[in-house]
Amino acid sequence: MIPETDPKIIAAKLCEFARTNFVAEGVQFDEHSPLSQAGIDSFALVELVLFCERVLGVRVPDSHLTPTNLASMSSLANCISELARNAPKTT
Repeated sequence: MIPETDPKIIAAKLCEFARTNFVAEGVQFDEHSPLSQAGIDSFALVELVLFCERVLGVRVPDSHLTPTNLASMSSLANCISELARNAPKTT
């Protein structure tokens, strides 16, 4: 699997996953919404990280799970995009 590197596409996929699994119906939520205000707790964050590995093909190391990277889906998408671009290429 070749990981996605476009942060806009990654953010859209993360938002769709969050809306489907975590965000309450009727809550305004987009890639710039603070995750904490959208009701995304530590358990949901674990699911998001697993989603990144399973679906996006990018492993997010614990060292990247910082408040800055977890502020919004946009900031998480930028982190994932950078990790994907810097990942060793497999043949």
